[in-house]
Amino acid sequence: MGYTNCAATERPTLRTALPGLAAIVVMVFSIFFPRLLFSPLLVAIQVDLEVSAAAATRIFATIYVGYAVSMLLSGFLATRVKHRRIVAFAALGAGLGMQVAASAPSLAVLHFGVLIVGVSAGLYAPSGLSIVSEIVPAVRRGTGFAIHELGPASSFVLAPAFVALLLPSFGWRALVSATGVVSALAGLSYLAGGRAGAFYGEAPRLGNLKLIFRYPRFWLITVFLVIAASAALGMFAVLPTFLIGHRGMDQQVANGLIGISRTWGLLMVFVSGVLNDRIGFRRLITAIFAITGSFTILLTVADGMLLAVAVLLQPAVISAFFPAAIAAMASIGPPRTRNVVISLVVPMASVFGAGLYPAVAGYFADLGLFDRVFQVTGAALLLAIVLVPRFGPSRSAGEQSAGER
Repeated sequence: MGYTNCAATERPTLRTALPGLAAIVVMVFSIFFPRLLFSPLLVAIQVDLEVSAAAATRIFATIYVGYAVSMLLSGFLATRVKHRRIVAFAALGAGLGMQVAASAPSLAVLHFGVLIVGVSAGLYAPSGLSIVSEIVPAVRRGTGFAIHELGPASSFVLAPAFVALLLPSFGWRALVSATGVVSALAGLSYLAGGRAGAFYGEAPRLGNLKLIFRYPRFWLITVFLVIAASAALGMFAVLPTFLIGHRGMDQQVANGLIGISRTWGLLMVFVSGVLNDRIGFRRLITAIFAITGSFTILLTVADGMLLAVAVLLQPAVISAFFPAAIAAMASIGPPRTRNVVISLVVPMASVFGAGLYPAVAGYFADLGLFDRVFQVTGAALLLAIVLVPRFGPSRSAGEQSAGER
C-alpha cells in the first residue's frame, strides 16, 4: 500500500513524493480542464446547435448532477477497485465524454456527453485526494495539497485562453475533441505507469458514517467549505453580472479584473499550502476569512480604485482556503475513511456554494437587493471565525501534524 514498495523502509518526505504528486497534478488537470472548457465555448455551442441561452446553460446542471452523484457513490467502487485505477478510469471517462459531446448532433446528445464528463470528475476527487494524503507526510500535507491544487487552479486560467486562441480557427467541436484525446491519453499513461494509489478505499457504510459523524471537525469543515465555496464558486458565477449590471463597471474592465484575480489565485494556492504547514490551519483560515469577508462587503460599498482592488483580491484570497481545507479533511478520522469524508463534504459544498448560491443571488438581484447577498456572504465569513477555535486537533493516531494546530 502507498506510493512505493520502499515506503516501509524509508521515511516518506515531500521530495520522495514529488514524482507521484506530479503525476496526480497531470491527472487532475486532464479531468478538471474538460469541465471548465464548456463555459467559454457556450456561445459557440448555442449558435451551432441553434438553442436558447437558457437551454444551453442547462448542461452545467447536468455536469453537476453527474459529479455529485458519482462522488457520493465513489466509495462503493473504491472498495473493489484500487484508487490508482479509479483515477485512470476517470481520465478515460472524461475523454470519452468529450468525444460524445464533440460529435453531438443535438442538445440531448450533448447532455449525455457532459454527464459522462461530470460522472468521471466525481469519481476522481475522493481517490485522487486520498492518494495525495497517502504519499505526502502529514507534516507537509498542506504543501502537498497546494501542489495538487495547481491543476484545477491553472485550468481556470488556461481554459479561457485556450478557447480565445484556437476557437476562431478550429471551432468548438475540434477543441472539445482534442481535449478529450489528451484526457484519454493521460488516463492510459497513468493506468500503465502510475504507481501511487495502489490501495483500496472505504464505502460510506453505516459504521463508517457513525465514526465520521462523531467528529466535530467533520461538521465544522463542512460549514467552512460551504461558506468558502459560496464566496468563491458562487460569487465567481455572478460577479460579472453584479459588477456590470449593478455597479456600472465597463464589461471589458470587469472581465479583465476577474481574469487577473484568477491568475493571482495560482500563487495564493501555493502560498496557502506553505503557510498551512508553518502556522497551522486555524490561524490561516482565520486570516483568510477575515480578509475575504472584508473585501466581499467592500464590493458593495467601494467605488473607483478601491472597488478594483476588492475585485482583484477577494477571489484570489479565498482561493487560498481550499488547499488548507483539503489537508484538514484528510486529518478527520482514520486514514481508511479519507475518501468517505471527501465524498460527503465536497458534494454538500457544491450543492450550496456552486448550485444554490447563484440561483439565490439571481432571485435577489431581480428584487434589486443584489448588494444584500454579498453583504450576507461577507458577514458569514467574518462570523465563521468564531467557530475556528473549535476546530481542535485530530484524535486519530498518526494524524497529528503542524497543519492542525
